[in-house]
Amino acid sequence: MTPHHGWWIRYPLVIVVILVLGAALGELVFFQKTSIGALKLSASHLVRFLAYGSALVLLWLLARRSVQELHARGGWQLPASHFVLPLAAVVIVPAAHPVLLLLLGGLLGPELRKIYDWLFILGTLAAAIWLVLALYQRLEALLGALRSEAGTARTD
Repeated sequence: MTPHHGWWIRYPLVIVVILVLGAALGELVFFQKTSIGALKLSASHLVRFLAYGSALVLLWLLARRSVQELHARGGWQLPASHFVLPLAAVVIVPAAHPVLLLLLGGLLGPELRKIYDWLFILGTLAAAIWLVLALYQRLEALLGALRSEAGTARTD
């Protein structure tokens, strides 16, 4: 595995380590019992927010890097690259809801919580619409590139 081809393994590996560390540290009793009273924020929630938020950022960076790699390869990968970021957004936006709530949960009253929830509902719908539009606009190009590549492979 050359460094050029093995770039993608770093992201999932680091994401898994961050998630495990965040969960493990968040379970430690002294993290759970230590808090910032005015903010209603425990050290447990803070460490989980930092870990899970970092994992989501790394997932987005993985998606961006994947787009660059697919563009560079050309062929059928070029039209396929147009689906990566919308698909990542469909995963990341709703996953960010409980993560950000770790930090803001104690500060949100019932009315602000409704607004918060609706913002994430709208964000998730926007991400889903982005994916559907990408499919609508680029699926034909992807299928054409796949057919072309399959035809080239048969003639070789």
